[in-house]
Amino acid sequence: MKSMHLILLFLFSLLTCAIPLNSANADELPPSNEPLLQFPVISDIHIGNDLQKDLFTKALSDLRKVAPDYQAIVMVGDITNNGTEQDYDNFNLILNSNINPSAEKVISMGNHEYFEGVFSGGEWNKDDYINRFVDKTGMPGLYYDSWINGYHFITLGGEGFPSQYDHDHANISDEQFRWLERTLAKGANLAQPIFVFLHQAIDHTVYGSDDWGAGFKDSRLMEILKRYPQAILFSGHSHYLLNHPRTIYQDGFTMVNTGSVAYAFSDFGAHRLSQGLLVKVYPDRVEIKAREFTDHTWIQSFTVPIPFQKTYEDEEKPFFAESSAVRVEKNINGDSVTLSWDAAIDNTLVDRYLIKHNGKVIYTKYMKFWETGTPEAKVTLEIPKLTPETAYNLEITAVDAWKNESETGLSVSFNTPKLFGWKLEEGKWHFYKEGLLVTGWQIIDGKWYFFSTDGYMATGWITSGNKKYYLNADGAMQIGWKEIDGKFYYFNIDGSVRVGWLLDRGNWYYLKSEGMVTGWLLDKNNWYYFSDLGMMKKGWIQVTGKWYYFESSGAMKTGWVQLNEKWYFLDIEGVMKTGWLLFKDDWYYLQSNGAMKTGWLNETGKWYFFKADGTMAKNTKIQRYVFDKNGVWIK
Repeated sequence: MKSMHLILLFLFSLLTCAIPLNSANADELPPSNEPLLQFPVISDIHIGNDLQKDLFTKALSDLRKVAPDYQAIVMVGDITNNGTEQDYDNFNLILNSNINPSAEKVISMGNHEYFEGVFSGGEWNKDDYINRFVDKTGMPGLYYDSWINGYHFITLGGEGFPSQYDHDHANISDEQFRWLERTLAKGANLAQPIFVFLHQAIDHTVYGSDDWGAGFKDSRLMEILKRYPQAILFSGHSHYLLNHPRTIYQDGFTMVNTGSVAYAFSDFGAHRLSQGLLVKVYPDRVEIKAREFTDHTWIQSFTVPIPFQKTYEDEEKPFFAESSAVRVEKNINGDSVTLSWDAAIDNTLVDRYLIKHNGKVIYTKYMKFWETGTPEAKVTLEIPKLTPETAYNLEITAVDAWKNESETGLSVSFNTPKLFGWKLEEGKWHFYKEGLLVTGWQIIDGKWYFFSTDGYMATGWITSGNKKYYLNADGAMQIGWKEIDGKFYYFNIDGSVRVGWLLDRGNWYYLKSEGMVTGWLLDKNNWYYFSDLGMMKKGWIQVTGKWYYFESSGAMKTGWVQLNEKWYFLDIEGVMKTGWLLFKDDWYYLQSNGAMKTGWLNETGKWYFFKADGTMAKNTKIQRYVFDKNGVWIK
């Protein structure tokens, strides 16, 4: 009797666990507005530099504002950038300063937690980094479980990598798989979700897992979790945006992408966004809300019924309206064409367009699904890398967020001509005319360019013939003034560098092959002086405290010079003299302004007299005044 009683109890428990949501018993459970449990789930924090620290701090602060009393916080791997002790210490400092102190921590180990060993250049032991993870985070182990508010949390972890060359995929041992099977069975109830966490997603499930999945060689994890439809697997690793509908994926159980705090990705490329999840558990459902931490907004939300029902699936294919057509927007080049077409229609969103030539995909156009606003009615695309002189028969099909491809597409046919125009090949620019690669000097759109014998566009200094030229960063030949490496050059109308004298806008310059002259220049036995801007100076110029005079030709003057009816004397170096001057046995006196003195002069208490020609009177009598041999007036 006792055994029969146990069998009946067992069968009754199976029956009650399998009652669907629309059963009478489920209807008796009214929806609750107060969650029984709530917890954030974030991943790919990558603590390393100051930016990553700041983003982590802001994410935690934002979560405290929207859910101040969360009972747990989950971090699904790559909490550090390289797994160093310093990374962990910085992570813990920020985490402990910004979380709800009463919340339980659940942390998974990601592939980046091994990276110090991976990139050390020598031998490394995965167990050392697993032990560091356990020690620094305080978690029970690499994989472990816990019960929070009566709900089962199961954390998995990659045990190193599948090979020494594979640093992205997860390695799960038979021992860990067997532990998972035993642990999932503990207290399992179809009416109660089981939360499972692994850094990498199962391949080809949630958005981002096509390229950044766990890389499992078999379907073992999928098969295990399918036995428990109430399981919800959270994963990160891909950094893929939470704006995508396939953030949640269901195949016998539920899988969820957790985004990234440090930086985001999509098939389109990288994004400066920081995202995560907030999970709320109710008696009849689990609500998962995606959050953008950079602008404190909700992205989208998902509801998983309890018991499990498959609510997220889309088999409806996108389609084109009957009036849709493809247009050639620009002249077809030899290796590219720009097309536009009417956007396809879908019940979720069009994720991408496939451009096929004779049935083979030659280009994929990814759509910016994360941008808000009404989707554009027209799609424009430049298709590169076409083959010149080729007939193309293109078909454009649409693929939605759930990988459903439109049954029919839009068609367009055209012939590519011979190559013509600019082409960037292997990082260097070429130019084609009638399908042929040009070399040497070429004038294109009114500008001169120079191409090597291999057809590469030249930049910088070149020598052609006996002349030097300078080609700018865009390859165009320089004409006129140009500052290069801090020196000024002038290039003639033919592009050759100017050497010698140049009259430009009323100013004279002198140029050498190494650039414009500033300061002193000796040219054909004459000295010239040029300002810091290279302009030849004329007239009086003071240089390092000395005065010089330059004629209208710019040549420096020496000897006597008469200016404004005054005489000045410039020595052999061109320096203006002041004070006493002996010239051809005669004494002169030059005042402080350089002007020659005439008439009486009192110098140190003695009187002298200078004639109209500036010579000092000596050994002579002028009128009633007598001057000795030194020119001093004696009586």
